[in-house]
Amino acid sequence: MRILHTADWHLGHTLRDHSREREHEHFLSWLVDTVVEREVDALLIAGDVFESANPPPFAWRMWFEFLGALKRRRPAVQVVVIAGNHDSAARLEAPRDLLAAFDVRIIGRIRRDGERLVTDDLLVPLRGAAGTVGALCVAIPFLRASDVLAFAGLASTVAAKPAVDAATDSAAEGQIDDAGSDSGPEPVYELPMPGRSTDVDTATAEDPLIRGMRGFHAELFRAARAMRQPGQALVAMAHGYLVGGMLSELSERKVLGGNQHALPVDLFPTDCDYVALGHLHRPQPVAGRESVRYSGSPIPLSMPEREHPHHVVFADLADGGLAKTWSLRVPRLVPLLRIPERGASAPADALAAVAELPPRDPEIDDELRPLLEVAVRLAVPAPGIGERVAAACAEKNGRLTRVDITTTGASSGVEPTAGPRDLSTLAPEQLFRWRYARDHRGAVPAPLMAAFRELLDEVEHGPDEPLTVPAAGRLSPSDGSRSGRPIVDGRSGDASDVGEVGEGGEGVGDADADAAGEES
Repeated sequence: MRILHTADWHLGHTLRDHSREREHEHFLSWLVDTVVEREVDALLIAGDVFESANPPPFAWRMWFEFLGALKRRRPAVQVVVIAGNHDSAARLEAPRDLLAAFDVRIIGRIRRDGERLVTDDLLVPLRGAAGTVGALCVAIPFLRASDVLAFAGLASTVAAKPAVDAATDSAAEGQIDDAGSDSGPEPVYELPMPGRSTDVDTATAEDPLIRGMRGFHAELFRAARAMRQPGQALVAMAHGYLVGGMLSELSERKVLGGNQHALPVDLFPTDCDYVALGHLHRPQPVAGRESVRYSGSPIPLSMPEREHPHHVVFADLADGGLAKTWSLRVPRLVPLLRIPERGASAPADALAAVAELPPRDPEIDDELRPLLEVAVRLAVPAPGIGERVAAACAEKNGRLTRVDITTTGASSGVEPTAGPRDLSTLAPEQLFRWRYARDHRGAVPAPLMAAFRELLDEVEHGPDEPLTVPAAGRLSPSDGSRSGRPIVDGRSGDASDVGEVGEGGEGVGDADADAAGEES
């Protein structure tokens, strides 16, 4: 039998407020064709179907239209879906009984009957082309800390090795509980660092979350072995971050203590013939086990993800085991461009590169034009550079997502001495020179220093003339209104050094993007 493994769709995703709807529609249409052409028997979707716990209506429409098209084209295919950390388990599971009638199995959460784990929900027989069961799928949805601690013999209120940043807990990031409401903050526990030993007797033995995960997996796989029949392969599916996985920059949301932590790969026993993982957006095997794989996301969810291909993974099973794994690249509908490809350019070079872009083609739909990021490096302040780049891009065949501003501060020879300083003893001009040196090389240019001294004189002594206020209704983007602002991000300096900073959105430069996923 043949399994197709995919994950991390993030339906409803936007890149700096630019919709990805057309790209997702293109992928879903391609996926239906692929399932039919490659004669897939089971489709495994390993979490993060949606970008958020409360997806927009068009994302739900795409999801249900995909399932309808898939079952019309290939009625015999089974679909097994688990919730990821971006999904709302309650909302994803809401139509589970209806979808079960069409051989679509949704697993959003785990359930307990008193002290006993309800394993029937998590064990899914998979049928081959002949209609006989060829594999047993152990489907594990994303687990929150409160789900896991019960298997460590701990209540969720037990205090043990709290992590530094409680905001990394999935509940603190807006995870929706089973009742459909915000579940509120939960305790966060420290997990092993990537690369640290996962030996049971050393690094992870006393960690309550690892102990809980081991207890959960042990109970579940015991039930799976009892249910599994001779000649059936054992397949597992889960959503999380495993030791040895490679993250995609700023795309994967922190889970179970954060992306700085990871779960040991030996949670999945060696008698698993294939493990289908979700959460990391880069396709990859884990810890040298070719049968334990992340499929990756089907489209790039952040600018750094443009650099690697995006795949779905096939697992061919025969004679009760894994025959082979192979992947198929997902065609990319919309290019993601960056100027320059890596690093950052001087303002003149960046503007020259933008000028060389092809002109905007009115025959191309706006949502199909390339997504563009421009990175500018400033050795000296360049007020308005963001607006200049945005204006240069306006008539080009690209959608500007971000102007990424970096500065080249020397920070040498002019910093205050170590230790706290009393600001009341420092002259404003001295502080200004220190701040300039932190972000830029060389001395403060004479015109800029003259402008600072003029401003300082006005602050200390008042302006020579009364200030005038523009008439109501006459503000323009250049006056500081939000309309028409370019999206400009600055690093190693404030927005005042480099121009205005754009509002909202996700992507490279956010502390917790998506853009997520995820990786994530």
